[in-house]
Amino acid sequence: MLFDHNKIMFLADVIFPAFSAPYFADFFFPMAAGLAIASEILVFKFRYKSLLSWFRACWFAILANIVSWIFGLILSLILPSGLVPKVERAGDHPISIITQGPNFTILMICGFILAYLLSICIEYAVWRRLLKSSPLPSLFTTCIIANTVSYCLLVSIAYAYIHFNWW
Repeated sequence: MLFDHNKIMFLADVIFPAFSAPYFADFFFPMAAGLAIASEILVFKFRYKSLLSWFRACWFAILANIVSWIFGLILSLILPSGLVPKVERAGDHPISIITQGPNFTILMICGFILAYLLSICIEYAVWRRLLKSSPLPSLFTTCIIANTVSYCLLVSIAYAYIHFNWW
């Protein structure tokens, strides 16, 4: 027998570093992530009605969000995790697990703020790069508006889900 089921306890909790919460939230709330990107597309299309086609607005917004997501996820893995080891009992045997520490929630909130600020800057850089031949006026302001709308939407949906068991 390779292993004894009586001596092994599997814990099925999902655990991730606190600063990664904004990036893992997409997996827990995929519809919210889709709505957030759709809101950014609508902001860009509203601000640049005749200057930006629907195709380019969708393509550029999705690409900018993917670049931002990858960069942010990598960065979040080198920031403090907020996770701590904890000893649990599995029958007669102690096992060590990783769980949320006392600062996890505040680090997670800081992670959302950092992700918001990074998203603005990274997505602005992506849009600038994609539009280098035909720059849009007030692009940085539009990135601020688009990300403010999308992050407010994400936070509102996460709050509603957690506190009202909604969605």
